[in-house]
Amino acid sequence: MAKYRAGVIGLGNVAGEYVRAVNNNPLAEVAAVVGRDKAKTEARVRSLGLSCEVMDEYSQMLAREDIHFVVITTPHALHFQPIIEAAEAGKHVVVEKPIGMNWQEITRVRQVIGKTGVKFQCGLVLRFNPFVENLRRLIETGALGEIFHLEVDYFHSLRDAWGGFQWGVHKRSGGPSASLVAGIHAVDLLRYLCGEASEVLAYSTTAHRKDFEYPPSYLAALRFENGAIGKSSCSFETRCPYLLNLLLHGTKGSVFNEKFFLKDLFPGQTDWQRFETVMPDSPAVSHHPFQQLIDDFIEAVDTHRQTRNNIEEMFRSHELCVAIDRSMDSGEKVELPLS
Repeated sequence: MAKYRAGVIGLGNVAGEYVRAVNNNPLAEVAAVVGRDKAKTEARVRSLGLSCEVMDEYSQMLAREDIHFVVITTPHALHFQPIIEAAEAGKHVVVEKPIGMNWQEITRVRQVIGKTGVKFQCGLVLRFNPFVENLRRLIETGALGEIFHLEVDYFHSLRDAWGGFQWGVHKRSGGPSASLVAGIHAVDLLRYLCGEASEVLAYSTTAHRKDFEYPPSYLAALRFENGAIGKSSCSFETRCPYLLNLLLHGTKGSVFNEKFFLKDLFPGQTDWQRFETVMPDSPAVSHHPFQQLIDDFIEAVDTHRQTRNNIEEMFRSHELCVAIDRSMDSGEKVELPLS
């Protein structure tokens, strides 16, 4: 028996990556799963080659002493309550984004995780991408100097054939906004690379996608506490392949997606050079570094340290998304932190 045993609620597409990552960690294994349709869940378990129990109720899973943490990959609107119940049952939590559907739920999750002291990891997995880790290393070592301009954009034309449309990701009751559905990936990288924002002004539009109950495209201009300025945009209605766009200017150099210009570090450099690493250039969940995310979580549980995507970090990224949404709705600048 593994040292740490997981219970999984929700066994859709992304859950398969979490399950494989847990079972590939030498200290962990998936012990039980819960799904809304037991027969379909059992079939999914077989398709993943799992040998674990399929349970009827989430409460049964939480009552088991041999379940040390839960992995929550249910539809967006069904993240909040399972997080609260798991934390109050003393179980560590791994959950897909978003952690809540509104400001009240987001602040409540922060409160309960802080009160119970369980370990927490949110699936904003791009922090573990090798390209992003390269950027962090360049920033931390001072190779880029002081960051004064940063742009991160998320463009992904979500199709109605995607499973998320079946549970309403395009509706306010299942989304509930472009920022919290997927724009948060870009928003989180802004914070991860440049620190906290102090104010945001955002605009939204709807072009040709009338199947969304919220604006599927937005642009947000930000000012950071350190004086830097930035921009983040997101669109689900672009006519192009998936694109995570990044532009960074520091006092010692610049990065534009897979290219960098660092003349102090590379004397004589006359043109862009390229990062030769894994880029965040695919929407496929199989391309994302879930193994690194889970390994970080298990190590944090085992050594009693904080996770990289801990509750305070994730709260601030969700807070910035809420600020973007409030600015879009009001047409006015929103200051951070929110009250």
